Amino acid sequence: MIRWHLISVLAVLCAFTAGCGKSVSDQDAIRASIEKHLNGRADLNLSAMDREVKTVTVNGDHASAQVEFRLKGGDARMEIEYALQRQGKDWTVLSSQPMGMGGDHSGMEHMPPGAPDSGNGQLPQGHPPTN
Repeated sequence: MIRWHLISVLAVLCAFTAGCGKSVSDQDAIRASIEKHLNGRADLNLSAMDREVKTVTVNGDHASAQVEFRLKGGDARMEIEYALQRQGKDWTVLSSQPMGMGGDHSGMEHMPPGAPDSGNGQLPQGHPPTN
């Protein structure tokens, strides 16, 4: 009887550990995918910014992550939400959109030039021309 309980407890612990391990590796893979995505952008000066992944939400083969970017030596900050999709064991950034900005940019209506994933110079669909 004691042996059966010990085996049951070990089985539950193994299942719990395996489930937690997958979640942690997904989060690490998502962070790495976002870093790879950012490093592939020639229009960003990543050395001028600190960045922190605030939240990661995984739903099957899709995920979202909120990343905060802070200007080194300043108050300026912005948050970008990334949408990702699992492809095999890796995650790929599908899209991104600004969530908010803070610091001394009150009244700014547009993302600053070179902002992470500010649209690569393209206006959103349906946006009137800025000429």
